[in-house]
Amino acid sequence: MAGKSNYTKMISGMPYHAVDAELFALQATAARKVAAYNSIASDDHEARDAALRDLFGRVAGWALVQPPIYVDFGIHIHLEDTCFINTGAVFLDSADITFGKRVFVGPRVQFLTATHPVKPEERCFGTPEGPLLNFGVTNIAEPITVGDDCWIGAGAIILPGVAIGAGTTVGAGAVVTKSLPERVVAFGNPAKIVRSVDE
Repeated sequence: MAGKSNYTKMISGMPYHAVDAELFALQATAARKVAAYNSIASDDHEARDAALRDLFGRVAGWALVQPPIYVDFGIHIHLEDTCFINTGAVFLDSADITFGKRVFVGPRVQFLTATHPVKPEERCFGTPEGPLLNFGVTNIAEPITVGDDCWIGAGAIILPGVAIGAGTTVGAGAVVTKSLPERVVAFGNPAKIVRSVDE
């Protein structure tokens, strides 16, 4: 890990120090873009579309993302054609968050790619890392993938490293801790498969 920037470590899935000037600068840029996006009038579709394409890493076709939203970086969020994301979405995109085609996301869904070591001595250390925190923080980021034709219900939480197979439905309030195969219905905390979508 020696010699690599914290950003390089972050996007490579390596442990990295979250309190970092380069990361803060990228987050500050994203925060300004999010504030602008969230303030656009609901009927100004052209301005909202342009702002979304400026904020996200990729918007391949039609997308409707209802404000307000929150992102960490924005540039690691990728939408294929025909994505609808309802209001209040949270994208902690320290790693890539990728959506397939024809994905529907309910209100207040969280996509969280960042996590921490469970051992406290690995998670926090005593060296100050800048003006915001008087201790260091170790993070690890793992990508999230949502396949084509998925529906994620309101209030669901999708945790780091999860891949949701094409055609799968995640119930409202589910906490998805592990990847899900194609064409199943899953809900609960932790989310469990309850049936096939074809039953």
